[in-house]
Amino acid sequence: MFTSSEKSQDQFDQIIVNRLFSADFAQPKVNDQIFYRTKAVSQILYAVKAIKAATNQHEFTTAIAQANAFIDAAIDFEFIDISEKVKWLDEIAAAVRLQTIGDSA
Repeated sequence: MFTSSEKSQDQFDQIIVNRLFSADFAQPKVNDQIFYRTKAVSQILYAVKAIKAATNQHEFTTAIAQANAFIDAAIDFEFIDISEKVKWLDEIAAAVRLQTIGDSA
């Protein structure tokens, strides 16, 4: 026979197990496309700025990888469209050009 604390613990365990195996586990409760788009764009913008501000090869390479990863994630989750992806890739190319040869064309 269970004591009252064992019953509540067992019930608590069942709640946790049910939550872990639910279809929406680890999914945001709010479907706010504008919020996620804003976050994605700010991440990309920050990475492009990091490319321009890099002072050594490690920072430079890391910033390029981050910018490309953020763009890929944003396009995969449909926070940006293909025309915006092209715009961001042009921004990356300009930042790389500025950092490598000093050309701001």
